[in-house]
Amino acid sequence: MKTARSETRKTAPVSVRLDAALNDQVATIAMALDRPKSWVIEQALRDFLAIQQWQLAAIEEGIRAADAGRVVAHDDVLTWVRSWGQPDELPMPECG
Repeated sequence: MKTARSETRKTAPVSVRLDAALNDQVATIAMALDRPKSWVIEQALRDFLAIQQWQLAAIEEGIRAADAGRVVAHDDVLTWVRSWGQPDELPMPECG
């Protein structure tokens, strides 16, 4: 069984200044969820970090693909996009 003391050691205090409107939004969400504001802020930060990590990984993957020559010419993509919604819509171009 974990004690309150062991739980406290797993966290680190951080101070953050929030715009008044943002602080009010956090407080409203915290009240609705019956959670402390710090919990809401931590969850929001976890979500933000997950998205940023996903985006950075996707960018790195794209750079590796481009470096390996797995790309589609801009003109081919433009022609494909312009065909969207047309009776003769083109298939997605393939990487070269």
